[in-house]
Amino acid sequence: MSMSVTVTLLGSSDRELFGSLRDRGYRVSEAAASEVSSLHPPGSKGPDAFIVDTRGLSALPRDLAPLKRQFPGAGVVVLADALDPNGMLEAMRLGITEWLPAPVDMADVDGAIRRVTRPASAPALAGQCFAVVGGKGGVGCTTIAVNLAMALRKATGEPTLLLDLHMAQGDAAIFLGVESRFTVLDALENIQRLDDAYFKGLVTPAPGGLDLLAAANRPVAGTIDVMRVRALLEFVKASYPWVVVDCTRTDPSVVESLDAATTVLVVANQELPTLRSASRLATLLRQRCGPNRIKLAISRFDAESEIGRKDVERVLGGPISFTIPSDYRAAVTALNKGEPLVLGPQGPLATSFENAARELAALPPAVRDAARAGLFARLGGRR
Repeated sequence: MSMSVTVTLLGSSDRELFGSLRDRGYRVSEAAASEVSSLHPPGSKGPDAFIVDTRGLSALPRDLAPLKRQFPGAGVVVLADALDPNGMLEAMRLGITEWLPAPVDMADVDGAIRRVTRPASAPALAGQCFAVVGGKGGVGCTTIAVNLAMALRKATGEPTLLLDLHMAQGDAAIFLGVESRFTVLDALENIQRLDDAYFKGLVTPAPGGLDLLAAANRPVAGTIDVMRVRALLEFVKASYPWVVVDCTRTDPSVVESLDAATTVLVVANQELPTLRSASRLATLLRQRCGPNRIKLAISRFDAESEIGRKDVERVLGGPISFTIPSDYRAAVTALNKGEPLVLGPQGPLATSFENAARELAALPPAVRDAARAGLFARLGGRR
């Protein structure tokens, strides 16, 4: 770490920590949280990072909120006795994502400082994150997520990540025909260690140049803390230009973290039970994420269904952005081959995924043979 990185240690009596930071090349100062102005007067830039030592305290210092307002460009790392969900949620509301539980490991402290000071030395990518969540199980969300991610990779030629946020029994790896050694649980359980080098070791390269962070392959005891899920989403947005997340709707920590996504695509079909469930989910997500970030899609769209497009829009409370046609044979063939549809022969289903990906990414429509484009637009495009 460069000697130019300045760190202020707040509220700590740990002399070993102070010495270790100094020995690693940081320019270190220290003060009580209430005495920051003695080191960094109002209007000054402040340090590159604050390390706030809360070990032994029952709550976060009340001075943290004004500290963040006074020095918005400074990163903050919290040292704590444990992974306290209430304290972590409060820190997250203040924009603090680095929470290191005891015992303190200096390698973890180094990694946290690198992450919170990254904007000062190398601005993070303005990554776009598209989360796909179904109104009910079995509506084809994994098929959509896999093919959206691959279509984005094809259309942009830029690094793209598919994140399978199912804590158990996610199938994205099967759809891509790969086996993953590491999974999303490895990332979530080691969130305090997460940096570019560590994360690169967790992802699995897939055909077509796509990166995959696969679903968990072992049972999860209880639920994953929402702050960890949110921190993971923020990290991958800063690491990839394009991220597609295949979400479970049954894990509250996943649903509650989706305000970190750029766009949430709620998927339903033309069945009443699914529409009722999707309506509740869309309402919840509009409240949490804002109405402009929620888009709606109909999977296996049937123009002759008794429940028509306008009926779906009325139940879901908004316009349908995308219609995905039904092609069971093509979908099953692609799944059994472990090859996304958009990598195979172009049919209506594959074309609908490519059109949706390009629209989500604000890319111009693909140029195709006129006769084929007209047919596919009628069958698989937006209606």
